[in-house]
This record gives sequence, C-alpha cells and structure tokens, in this order.
Amino acid sequence: MEIRAPHSSELDEMLDLMCRAFNLDVELARDIFYSDPFFDLLERRVLVDKGRLISCLTVVPGVFVLGKARIPIAGIAGVATDEAFRRRGYAGALLRDTIRWLYDRKTPLSMLYPFSPRYYRKFGWEIASVEWSCEIPSRLLPPYSESRFVRPYRGEDLAHLRRLQEVHLQNTPGGFEREPARWQWILRQKYQTVVADFHGSVEGYMIYEVQSGRNRVEVREIIFITSRAQRALIGFLSSANLAETVGVYAPVYRAQQWSTWLTDNEDELLTRVQASLRPTYMLRIIHLPALIEHLRPHWRSWQGTIRLVVDDSFVPGGAHQAILTAEDSPKTSQSAGWARGGVHVWSQIVGGYLSPSEAYSAGLITLSQPDIADTLDDLFPKYYPFTTLAERF
Repeated sequence: MEIRAPHSSELDEMLDLMCRAFNLDVELARDIFYSDPFFDLLERRVLVDKGRLISCLTVVPGVFVLGKARIPIAGIAGVATDEAFRRRGYAGALLRDTIRWLYDRKTPLSMLYPFSPRYYRKFGWEIASVEWSCEIPSRLLPPYSESRFVRPYRGEDLAHLRRLQEVHLQNTPGGFEREPARWQWILRQKYQTVVADFHGSVEGYMIYEVQSGRNRVEVREIIFITSRAQRALIGFLSSANLAETVGVYAPVYRAQQWSTWLTDNEDELLTRVQASLRPTYMLRIIHLPALIEHLRPHWRSWQGTIRLVVDDSFVPGGAHQAILTAEDSPKTSQSAGWARGGVHVWSQIVGGYLSPSEAYSAGLITLSQPDIADTLDDLFPKYYPFTTLAERF
C-alpha cells in the first residue's frame, strides 16, 4: 500500500473514482476538476494498492479568518474510496497519513465539510460551526421598493464585491480570504450574481442558483453593508419570479432578522416556512505551535504566560504543547499556569465555537487554577463562525 501525490497519468482515474463515489457526471465534473484555481498535484493525495487507485482526497489551501487573525488552513475535500474496497480502513489510512503530512508541513489548522461528523471525529476533527437553514416561499418575502436598484453583475463590479466581502469577513468570523483566482472561479460557475447599485454606490450583492427542476432558488451568498441594500436584495427575491421557494443559509444570529423580513401571515409562517439548525464544518488543530504563532500578534495587550497541552494521539508524542504569550513577550518555558484537554475540544475553542470557560465548566478541559478560564476567554473569544455556500469546497 502506498500513499502519495498522484502521478499526472492517474488524474483521470482519480476523477473517475470521485465521480463514482459522489454520483457525478464525469464530463460535467471534468472542467471543475481541472480548472480549480488552486489545482496542484502536490495538494492531492491518493492511496494505491497493488497498482490500483483505491482512495483519494484533495487538500484545499486557504487563509481562515477569525477576528483579526489570519490563519493558514488546509481544507480536506473529495474524500472518496472505490465502492468495492469500502469499510476496510483505506480512507482512514489516507486521513491518518494526511494528518502526519500536514503536521510535518507545520499547518496550523485543517477544516472539512463532513458527510458524517461521527466518522471524521475518529480522526480528531470536531464540529465548529452551526448554521440556520430555511426554506421560504418567495411570495412571503416583502416586495421592497428598493428592488428596482438591483441589476445583473458586470465585470467591473468585481472590485466592489471584493470590498463588500472583506467587510463581511470583519464581522462574520470563520470565512476565508478570497484571492482573485477564487473570485473568478466562483463567478464562472452556473450561478447568477446581482448587485444592489444605488446610483453608482454598490452596497450589496447576491450570488444565487436557480434550481428549475425543484422550482427553487438557493442563495449561495448574500452580503450587504446598508439596510437599503438588504431590502433591495430581499425585494428582488420576492419580486423577480425566480422560483416558488427560496433556500437560505445564514449565521444563527441572523435567524430573527430573516423572520422579520417575512409577511405577517402567521398561519402561513407556521405551515409553509421550514427552518432548522445544522452543523456545517469541522475543525482540527494540526500543529499547535504554528497556530499559536499566528495568534500571538493579536495578544499584544496581554502580559501573562500559560502552557497549553492538547492531547492528540495522531501526532508525535501523543500531544501538542505550546506556550501562550503575547507577541513581544519572551517564550519562556516557565509559566504561571497551564491548561490541558483533547484535540476535539481545543479545536472548537480556537475556532470560536466554544469558550474555554464553557469547556472548563463542562469538564472538557483541566486548568491549573480556575481563574485561568477568564484569561483564556480573552485569548480565544467565542464567535458565531459561518461560511457561505459560495466559498465551500
């Protein structure tokens, strides 16, 4: 058994395996597979046994945004195993090897969108984001008059979209810095894009997909910086006659916001609107010292020192260790206290999904002194992390 990057001659075989695993049309998937702006043989991993490609995955590099921190991250996508060889541990072997490979590269974090959280939890990933999803009959959305300011996207609008998405990242942790190549890749998909343009002032945009077979519109990204842009885009969904139903995915704190946009017909709200909470992505600490180095510049006002131990059976020695200090403080081995816990809970903490004090109260981490929890809450703030459908891999 061999785990490595694929040879160029094996790429079609890898594509065929992924399409069979995910029930995709090979010809339709081929362009997406080869036109990925981050296409790199070295970022793809395959497991080959006796000359046969059995399992594969793709590593998607990116920069994860948490508050003011920008953290390099390795996304894991397209994990697939030949149906004839499933439930034999091949995918698990590939994931374990990939964790070691990323650790050797000192990758701070890894992220994936799971088909089964239970499965990936075995390898150290843990749920770190929950989103609110809703199916809304489009006629229940108010036909705001500002919808007249919505127009189709034009090429010269890209600078506006980039600016608006940057504002979104500052206010909604958990997304990605989006390079020009990724923007171009998103905008060349089968999605539609509109902007809220108020006499030359672009204050919002929306990327959506019309699923005609389901008579449904799926909102893949909706971003606005003013209330009138918000009304314009919602009014467009109501009045453009795109489809009968609108599918929305939003941070949990925006659930009430969307509900206030609906009409006042409570009977229809009870019977026609379907909403739920669902987990989205999972995070995993890969290399704790590298992660802390990216966080230290944001702790300038803190003068303390804490030793952090993260138990992880997949890394050398069975644990990560790092000294938490501010950027300008010496990284001494002596510390005023310590904190310890498993990779699952600390992945949730560093991702802003769970506060250290919550984890300590629940018995998920141990501390040398209880009051360290308050300091850790300042170092690892709790967020409501969210990624839009448009940026998911």
